[in-house]
Amino acid sequence: MVARAADYGGVMTRRARRSALVALAAAAMMLSGCSALPFLTQQQECVSWVTFDDQQALAASAQLIVVGEVIEQVGTVDLLGGDARLYRFEVLEASDDRFAGLEIEIASRSDGCAADPYGFGDQLDTSARIAVFLATDEQWGGLATVTPFDGVVAASELEPGLEPGLPSVAPPAP
Repeated sequence: MVARAADYGGVMTRRARRSALVALAAAAMMLSGCSALPFLTQQQECVSWVTFDDQQALAASAQLIVVGEVIEQVGTVDLLGGDARLYRFEVLEASDDRFAGLEIEIASRSDGCAADPYGFGDQLDTSARIAVFLATDEQWGGLATVTPFDGVVAASELEPGLEPGLPSVAPPAP
């Protein structure tokens, strides 16, 4: 209901006019699909992901580089407010020898701000031998691809001699 001057004895005070305008603006926002009360809506922050020009730059943002094969998807984990697919991975080679021969779990980062978080493709949804550039996810505490878009290359295309630029992580306990 919009306040009218007649509702106030024919004279609207400045406060009544302001209240009427606020109510009218809120109604218009709700009808247009905008929230008049942003504190009642759930807001999501979106990350702007860095892109890498080459594998050396990608390695500089990684803690670990592993070469191997995805065994299977084993579930999901919450990364940056969205579900990321979790995979079991057989490590054949690693930048840190302590990981060679182990099976580890890797989260495939998703683009949580997209209508389809894996619309660009899931980097770990492959049966090919791949090299994965990994970093520890601070929220989850496990290993994840560096970004949703960068972090996996075909093993045959991995440049030799790459070293991670960040301190290594501890291997999982047996």
